[in-house]
Amino acid sequence: MKKIIALLTVLTLLIGVLQVPGGVLAEEQPPVTLKQAIEIAKNTLSLNTEGFEFNSSYIENQNGFNIWSLSWNNTKTNSENINVSIDSNNGEIISIGWYTPYEQPKSRIPKYTKAEALKAAEGWAEKLHGEKYKLTKLKENPNQDYYSKYSDVYAFEFVRVQDGIEVSPNTISVQLDKNNLRLRYFNMIWDNTALPSKSKAISLDQAKELFKNKLGLELSYSFIYDNPSMEPKAILTYTLKNGNNPIDAINGEILNNMYRMYYAMDMGGSAAKEQAAVPITPQEQTALDDQSKYITKEAAEQVFKQYVKLDENMKLERANLYPGYHKINAVWSLEWKYTSEDGKSIKFVNAQIDAVTKEFKSLYTNYYNDNGEKGNTKISKEQAKKLAEEFLTKVQPDKFKKTELKEAKEMNYDTMPAYQNGYSFNYIRLENGIPCPSNSLYITINEYTGEVISYNTNWLDISFPAPDKAITLDKAYETLFSNVKFGMEYIHHYPSINDYNNKEIKLAYALLNTNILMDANNGTMLNYDGTPVKPAEKLSFTDIAGNKAEDAINTLIDMNILVPESTTFAPESNMLQKDFIKLLVSSLQEYYYPMPAVKGEEQFDNFYNEAIRRKLIAENEKNPDAVVTRQDAAKMVVRAMNYGVLAEKGNMFAASFKDASSLTAAYKGYAVMAAELGIIAPVESNFYPTKNITRGDAAQIIVNYLKCETSL
Repeated sequence: MKKIIALLTVLTLLIGVLQVPGGVLAEEQPPVTLKQAIEIAKNTLSLNTEGFEFNSSYIENQNGFNIWSLSWNNTKTNSENINVSIDSNNGEIISIGWYTPYEQPKSRIPKYTKAEALKAAEGWAEKLHGEKYKLTKLKENPNQDYYSKYSDVYAFEFVRVQDGIEVSPNTISVQLDKNNLRLRYFNMIWDNTALPSKSKAISLDQAKELFKNKLGLELSYSFIYDNPSMEPKAILTYTLKNGNNPIDAINGEILNNMYRMYYAMDMGGSAAKEQAAVPITPQEQTALDDQSKYITKEAAEQVFKQYVKLDENMKLERANLYPGYHKINAVWSLEWKYTSEDGKSIKFVNAQIDAVTKEFKSLYTNYYNDNGEKGNTKISKEQAKKLAEEFLTKVQPDKFKKTELKEAKEMNYDTMPAYQNGYSFNYIRLENGIPCPSNSLYITINEYTGEVISYNTNWLDISFPAPDKAITLDKAYETLFSNVKFGMEYIHHYPSINDYNNKEIKLAYALLNTNILMDANNGTMLNYDGTPVKPAEKLSFTDIAGNKAEDAINTLIDMNILVPESTTFAPESNMLQKDFIKLLVSSLQEYYYPMPAVKGEEQFDNFYNEAIRRKLIAENEKNPDAVVTRQDAAKMVVRAMNYGVLAEKGNMFAASFKDASSLTAAYKGYAVMAAELGIIAPVESNFYPTKNITRGDAAQIIVNYLKCETSL
């Protein structure tokens, strides 16, 4: 059903809809009638809909894209649900959602390989949109490969290509069941208008110059969190100065970005409840000691009233004290509210006051008047700017002196919906004459009343390195274009980014990466934790060909359970516990996504934490560099199947191995179950419980475990 919901969501976003249930008026019949649409769907998909409940709707888009939305449901057994959308102008099938219940139990190893599924997906794409499919190529998506191991479908996306350039918005998507290759989802998005010709485009060098002059890089300070305590550290970087907007490849104009950025504030929290006296831990005592340096709620309220005058009818309704973190002090969050007796006027004010320094951190107001009153006189932007700077000079005199105004339009902000009647100004922090974009004073002035309707301080108490070792701007550009793809692609452009029904397709130059962080001292491209960006490459093992576990190893690679981190696997080397734990935990279904390790943390810690939580091993069994034996592997895998509680009852099992006497009571049940389920096969009727397993053996054991078609 999730696929059906996703399909409906895509259609809603795509066509912004006018729906007429059941059809359209006779005099307005589209070229393809409802009857013809039903016949197209049933004939193309070979549907037998006898006994199904049928529904239809007609969806019309103002740009002329009209569809019949058809739905069949087996209401008696809920065993099948089919949704098909057909273009009412030409009869093309636009989308399909085909739901059938999953068969249980089944092997976790798919019956069909990804290569077999791709061939079937290509068949569907060619059958439904042969001419369009010829104009596409398979789009590789590393993220899709990662998450596909948790899905019961193979997902493929074919992107349109013209003159060697990807038409990013135009795709054909196909999803097939991994175990029977039945079609589960299909969707086609395609612009029928003529695409701008590559022959009329400006050159790459011209586009780079436009990027430098209109968007560009700037020397700036950025924050990274490269330590276990997550304390911020300022580093000197080159970052994007005015965003990463696409550049029109025909006329060189800067196009709107599709991204939006809204200001948000946490208004949650609940009042503390009285508790009975309990022993206090050292960590809790530290928190209590911190409380002694916090100002009171009344003191915080007085700080606010020094700068902002409240209406007399507003009452303080909530006061929450939020703890500090990462170089940020605790804050008092105060909330006032007023509602008129008739309910037509509502005013809300929230303020945050530093609970240690008494600094006025932020202000947010919202005023709703059902009568639609705004005011008669609209002040100018310059007048609003003057009012904003007077307020900031009063509230943050020292910080304001160390800022420069950066126009909101340069940062690609949209005006927040609540602030459509306001002017916004963002004053960026300067240190050593260099901007620190993530620290700023942000303020919005009501364009009718001149009141401050929002204000926010984002400012860390932190030291900044000297800029004396920075590479030149020219060198930074050379490094950027050498490391980040900058080229042409076809994109959807929205002349008004608040109107998603009005779009056009453009040929544009753009950086592949939206966010750029470059070490200004040496030009190295960085991740947000300050580590160097590694080139994306898909490694494969060169030492597994001909090995008895070759197929098992490749199966785990295909399922993205085993991700090559080097070109060798060493299949005949002993398997260490830490590597087995990583492999086993990575194979678990139930949507487990291991969190990446932070600096200073052992990379296997998260896998061990999950293994211990799931009782695959006990805390006292953790021994990362120990070699795994056959009985160790049996124990961990059987526990992964949730059979541990049975396996512990050793007396329930009769071991028929020749070497059964060498099995201890603690391992007997695990060994018998692993053998009977075909996970660890006996060798000449011996189990060899203390024999070490190789890395190749481990891969085969995991595959055998995943093939088991039974679970509690």
